[in-house]
Amino acid sequence: MKALAARWALHRSTVAGHLRHAGVQLRRQGLSEEQLREGVRLYTEGWSLQRLAERYCCDAETVRTHLKQAGLNMRRSWERG
Repeated sequence: MKALAARWALHRSTVAGHLRHAGVQLRRQGLSEEQLREGVRLYTEGWSLQRLAERYCCDAETVRTHLKQAGLNMRRSWERG
């Protein structure tokens, strides 16, 4: 989605709207329960949000949102591992 948005200089939500209108089924956003459990463990072991995002092929903000919803207190960037 990000690549398509960048290619045509559109916002991701605009691209998603066009794809839905064309009948394309979009995958579910976010982390699965298994990914979330693993992400919580890895984050508490010192992994960064960016590293987790790369592992799960999503955005670091998506990871942060899910970890916060799971009740984790987020570290400051200088507090990593």
